[in-house]
Amino acid sequence: MKKQLLFFIFMSVAAVLNAAMTKDDYVKLNNKSGEAEILSTLHSIISNHTDVGYDGLYEVYETSDSRSDGTVWDMYSDCTYRHNKDKCGSYSAVCVCYNREHSVPQSWWSGAHMKSDAFHVYPTDGKVNGQRSNYPFGECSGGTRLSSKARGKLGSSSFSGYSGTVFEPDDEYKGDFARSYFYMVACYYSNNMTIKEGKAIFTYNGGKAGLTTYGVNLLMKWHRQDPVSEKELKRNEAVFAHQHNRNPFIDYPCIAEYIWGTKKGQPITLSDMAECGDDPGTDPGTNPGGEVTPPVFCILPVTDVHANSVVLHWTDVNVTNYTVDVYQKSESDDDEEMHTILLDEFEGSTLGKTGGYSSLTDQSGSIRLGSGSDIGSIEYSGLDLTHAGSVRVKAKAYGSDAEPTFTVKVGDLSQQFTATSDYHDYVFSFEGTTQTTITISSDEKKKRVYLDEVEVVSGGSVATRVSLDGYPMAVGNVLEYRVTGLEPFQTYYFTVQPDGMPASDENIIFTEEGWQGFDFAAFPTVECLSAFGQLMVNGLESGSLVQIFATNGMLLRSFVANGDVVLSLNAGLYLVCVQKDNRMQSYKVIVR
Repeated sequence: MKKQLLFFIFMSVAAVLNAAMTKDDYVKLNNKSGEAEILSTLHSIISNHTDVGYDGLYEVYETSDSRSDGTVWDMYSDCTYRHNKDKCGSYSAVCVCYNREHSVPQSWWSGAHMKSDAFHVYPTDGKVNGQRSNYPFGECSGGTRLSSKARGKLGSSSFSGYSGTVFEPDDEYKGDFARSYFYMVACYYSNNMTIKEGKAIFTYNGGKAGLTTYGVNLLMKWHRQDPVSEKELKRNEAVFAHQHNRNPFIDYPCIAEYIWGTKKGQPITLSDMAECGDDPGTDPGTNPGGEVTPPVFCILPVTDVHANSVVLHWTDVNVTNYTVDVYQKSESDDDEEMHTILLDEFEGSTLGKTGGYSSLTDQSGSIRLGSGSDIGSIEYSGLDLTHAGSVRVKAKAYGSDAEPTFTVKVGDLSQQFTATSDYHDYVFSFEGTTQTTITISSDEKKKRVYLDEVEVVSGGSVATRVSLDGYPMAVGNVLEYRVTGLEPFQTYYFTVQPDGMPASDENIIFTEEGWQGFDFAAFPTVECLSAFGQLMVNGLESGSLVQIFATNGMLLRSFVANGDVVLSLNAGLYLVCVQKDNRMQSYKVIVR
């Protein structure tokens, strides 16, 4: 009896693992066209997933919906919730507790499987969740927002095609919800979601799900205006780890255009998925406010790491020149004196990591935080703030924006300032903290600020950036560059800046140990071979982490290997990154 039970468990687990989709499954979409054929194909790829269970959603949220500080990422409020500690019981106000919001309400459908699908069930403030109720998503003039901490509003629809009560999410999350709805149509293609208010957005004809004209116009507008964010990319990976399926409209946003948009009726070619077509009524490459949305720039893993050289790689953002800076850091320590540990003057680049809408401007040496539809921020990390110090921000209002406010945050402490029409210095003093990050953010949409300088002064260690001879260096219109003249067994850092765009985040290089002029590879036995659509990675040490990247920076595979591996891949160029015991080496491979 026990053997039979163990065999049943083994076969059940094997069935789940075999059913788990991979990104390679998307190849089934090639040459498919038309709403019915594409949705049917997507349904076959993503529908057979693992049901995590309704209670299991809270475990999923710990990785899928966490902010950088580990708290719950709630798209319905700015409240701070701890995972599994602030779950709802009873509540009467915003910021009391969080629960599980079915973005496609349960009252619109029957059947249990949708109830626990994390791709449309989000952690949200209980009170705002109750306000949304089972009203359809939409846009409204005015509307009711429950509190200053609440996000979203309830009101009468102002969007053509529906005149009832709607709930309008904040702009920065409208694309997230649109892609959740696209996913639901594909994943539950044979399910009816038109009960009650569901009929405003969904259709159900011939036993197949679809979108109403109102649903298409609203959701495609949101999908185009709010592109896929880093939050969604990370959430897609986290949910995949639990459910073993993915949201294809996050992996390939352009699929929506082939079903409902500008490419409707055309056959899909995955290799052309970077060209979505433009939102009718807006300029190509712009958001509704007419502000240019820059293409995504990404640093890829380095390859050919030796004692004296390394090859850098990055994605193509259609500029004529990239500037590479390679440097080391020297540190000094003096507890008595105050030091400038950071000075960012925005002269063509920034030392910080930008978020939301944050753009270097044509005004010499300034950065703009915020747009008409989004707030903006800049974050400086890796700072030694263990001694008392201050943050000085030189700022002014953007254009005619009246009294825009911005917030400076050091660790858990923050201070809000109001900018005027002329540049002034705003200073936030802080005591020593174990935190290492400083964030400056605009506070409201349409309340934009220019930053001219950011200076952080503190006691303690001072890291000085020392560029190697000849750097920064303009390297031209290339997507890789070999850095030479390095020393063995050293730590180096580098950034890459496309013309007209901010520089990349800081990246680190560890050179190999050299001996008598020879270079030693981190993994001398590893070799990557390809033939007939397969990639073979031989000579791997047991326990090696293997990651496969596309040239656009997308992580395609990540797994721990205990020996040689063989993978099926589409024809193209890939970067294979192998890591073990603080060693890392990357290989460039062409699969034919």
